[in-house]
Amino acid sequence: MGEHRHHRSPSDARPAYLADARRFAARRRPVDLRRQWQADPTVRPGLVDQRTTVAYDALALDAATGYEAVLLSPVAPLGTCSVVSPTSQDRVVSTTRGTEVVSDPTNVLAIEAATRLAAAPDAHVRLTTVHQTLRPGQAGLPAGFSTHFRLFCLADAGRGEPDDGFEVRAVVEQVATHLRVVRAAADRFGLRPGAPSATLHVDDGARPALGDRVAARLAEAGLPVTRRPLSSPYYLGLRLTLTVPDPSGEPLQLADVCVHDWVARLTDDRRHRFVASAQGLQVLALRYGPG
Repeated sequence: MGEHRHHRSPSDARPAYLADARRFAARRRPVDLRRQWQADPTVRPGLVDQRTTVAYDALALDAATGYEAVLLSPVAPLGTCSVVSPTSQDRVVSTTRGTEVVSDPTNVLAIEAATRLAAAPDAHVRLTTVHQTLRPGQAGLPAGFSTHFRLFCLADAGRGEPDDGFEVRAVVEQVATHLRVVRAAADRFGLRPGAPSATLHVDDGARPALGDRVAARLAEAGLPVTRRPLSSPYYLGLRLTLTVPDPSGEPLQLADVCVHDWVARLTDDRRHRFVASAQGLQVLALRYGPG
């Protein structure tokens, strides 16, 4: 692959990568396809059947009526995860066409939100999606988890407000939306989730007031909150994890709600704020059933 080293952009490298792919594919036999199908979990069908999956999709989107639902492409621009957030490109499937298979829809929603804010800088962008997400190279996954899975995501982007008003409101509303999904699934599918609680991870050296304000609003809503320190560059001062015990009593982290600087970096405007969250619908379907 050394001949590709001096290409300046994905489009420059594309012809050589495509030629390599053609040569590799030409050497494969039908038996090779079956062997890979059996050995490679990234290509096999998901753990939840499609009818059940579509029903959960609809339930989640119905719970997010205040958000515009967007249908994402299976692929995103190359570097969507490693450029937007501090992650390794090795954690995604890169393609020969200057794209990557979506491994985190919230990164893609950040790009969409930034594009809209570039045209209307004072807008409040509210987006949601449900996406079959691929994260290769994961070993030893617990029951209900797999390398590709259904992820329900929410995103709020817009101008910052006094007293962290934008972030506080977005975090609280996204938490409420994720809890509506759990309650609706319990009612419709007979699930037996335990009582939810939240862990608030806060960078008290950077944004202690934001943590205080979010904790106070969640306490008003009756959600038990535990506070812990946060020291990760992946988040902008705050991360909330929503835990819901399964019927056996095992606490499962069902949703993540996080503050990021991604949109501010994409728009080159430090006044822009971004709050995103995700919930694993597959885990909800597989771990909370009555059986």
